[in-house]
Amino acid sequence: MGFRSEIKRYCRNTERSDRRDLIAHWDEEELYKGKIKDVFSLIFRTRGCYRSYSSGCSMCGYYTDTNPDITVEDIQSQLKEALSHYEGEEIVKIYTSGSFLDRDEIDEETSFDILESFDAEKIVIETRPEFVERDRIRRFSQTVNELELAIGLESSNDFVLENCINKGFLFKDYKKSVEEISDLISVRTYLLLKPPFLTEKEAIEDLTDSIQMISDLTDIISINPVNVQKGTLLEELWHKDLYSPPWLWSIIEAISSLDKIDKPIFVSRAGLGSDRGSSNCEECNARVLELIESFNKNQEVSTLNKTPECDCRSRWKIEKEIEPYLHFRGSPEILSNRYAGYV
Repeated sequence: MGFRSEIKRYCRNTERSDRRDLIAHWDEEELYKGKIKDVFSLIFRTRGCYRSYSSGCSMCGYYTDTNPDITVEDIQSQLKEALSHYEGEEIVKIYTSGSFLDRDEIDEETSFDILESFDAEKIVIETRPEFVERDRIRRFSQTVNELELAIGLESSNDFVLENCINKGFLFKDYKKSVEEISDLISVRTYLLLKPPFLTEKEAIEDLTDSIQMISDLTDIISINPVNVQKGTLLEELWHKDLYSPPWLWSIIEAISSLDKIDKPIFVSRAGLGSDRGSSNCEECNARVLELIESFNKNQEVSTLNKTPECDCRSRWKIEKEIEPYLHFRGSPEILSNRYAGYV
């Protein structure tokens, strides 16, 4: 069974939700125009990403919270629920476990209702590039104080996009969509650290290469260290010891190695320090996480130079160098073929 067929199997066999309420909402903080601002983040429960019904991404388990029978009335009810928790935070981030711009997830009228409901300095919405329409983005941007569009590129490397993630689009598609609307609104781009089938060293190089590639295209860069989500191909690789989440040290190295990137870079906190997410060891996890959080708020790379001395850093350095030679690791071509049963 091939790589994409395996992902399809997970999408078909994993039970989706029958709930009709908001998936989640939470408060956080983010640096915005030189000041720390309060952020209200929420996830609408929709039918989810359309690709999850036929294929999907190797590491994404968000579809388990989606409901294919969600109605317009359900979304409107969720909006009321969200507004009951909104306390005037300056930034609002709206997620759907898919694409806000996909009309099959959220219809046009409801999309405007949602955007008009929050009196925020900035509203962030998320989408895949194929749903970007210039005229529609212009109309949306006229509805709010500032609109920001987030796109999950994950990697600028087409081989990684196709054979490690199964993203369903190429770098040129991302580039085209961004260039179409960059004069209208700001763009935030998500990049992964350590997609499946990459070694730790390859993952760091892929991330830094991707940041260099998009630095002139995006306004904000968000680094998402991969965490192992339930009901995914990645989870099976993890159980078979064919995958391990990235070290926190790799986040530090990737950011510290960047040269002359003048765009804000934020590190997602999702899964950091957990068994299924990016971590070091119990001795240094808390301190390193504090430094990453400080970097998120001050954007000073020198902050990351204050990392504590820890034995696990030597282990990380050794593993990074020898991992490609271990029998259960290897190039993406070897690993994906081995998993598919061809090697």
